[in-house]
Amino acid sequence: MVLRIFLLGLIFLVACPIQAQENSGRLTVAPSSVTNAPSATPTQPAATKAPEPTSNMVDAPLPEIANQPNVITPSQTSGTDGPKGPRDGHWYASVFGGAMVEQFQVNATSTAIGQQPLDQGPSSKLGSYAGFKVGYDFAVRDVQLAFGGPTPMRTSMELEGSYLGTYEKIPLYNVSTGSPTVGYETYSLNAYNVMLNGLVKFEDLPVTPYFGGGVGVVFMSALNHKMDVNGIVNGTPTTYSTTSSTGNNTSLALQAIVGLEKEIYDNLTLFVEYKFLAWLDVRFAYGSEPTLSTPPTQGGSNSQNDFTAQQLLSAGVKYSF
Repeated sequence: MVLRIFLLGLIFLVACPIQAQENSGRLTVAPSSVTNAPSATPTQPAATKAPEPTSNMVDAPLPEIANQPNVITPSQTSGTDGPKGPRDGHWYASVFGGAMVEQFQVNATSTAIGQQPLDQGPSSKLGSYAGFKVGYDFAVRDVQLAFGGPTPMRTSMELEGSYLGTYEKIPLYNVSTGSPTVGYETYSLNAYNVMLNGLVKFEDLPVTPYFGGGVGVVFMSALNHKMDVNGIVNGTPTTYSTTSSTGNNTSLALQAIVGLEKEIYDNLTLFVEYKFLAWLDVRFAYGSEPTLSTPPTQGGSNSQNDFTAQQLLSAGVKYSF
């Protein structure tokens, strides 16, 4: 009995480790029939294509471009306050000279004291014209006009002083009849104009066109005045002569300007201009003595008109600073 119990215990002790070894083997060794088990011989994993990188900064400038300083063109110079060049505002001074090519009067009459008034005709004499200007060219701006795209334009303001001198020989006619000529009025005219002008310039062209106008005052003096009449005045033969030394006048002056300018060197510009200059309500008084026609005697006279207009051509040089 004791031997039988001993044998059963011995069998139990031997069987337990064997069972534990078999269970451990089944836990560590996977059956070959399992499809997800790794192969006994390692293999290189298949290469996959990496996704292309994407960015939300497609339209943004690259840092190396965005952080670059402003580019200064060869036509500009660098100042302490940044790039400065011909498109910025600048002061300028200029001198010019030319000629008066035509002069005419509107509603103009000359009257010798004690005689019938006579109409004045246009003067055909050339005149000399010269002056100076000091002004400021404002910076170029792109202006949207009624047609086309934005147009680069510049405005300018300038103070002008000029001298106009001419020898006047004005034909005289019967009032309201026009012809024939019954005499002439002659004198040497000296006129000094002071004008404030405004200009508009079209930039970025090979030659810069501009236009504008001005308003100011004119100081005039007529020297060596003489009025000679020898003809039929209102149906009556008339002969007389008037002389006086000086007649003076101050009038409002207006002008229209059209011109072209071209830079020929740094800060140095040539320009040509056409001007239509008008003096308003011009009046001269030449003495107060009466003029008698028989015999011819010296006397005084008066002249007046709504305005006297001149067409002027000139050329000059401008220096910008």
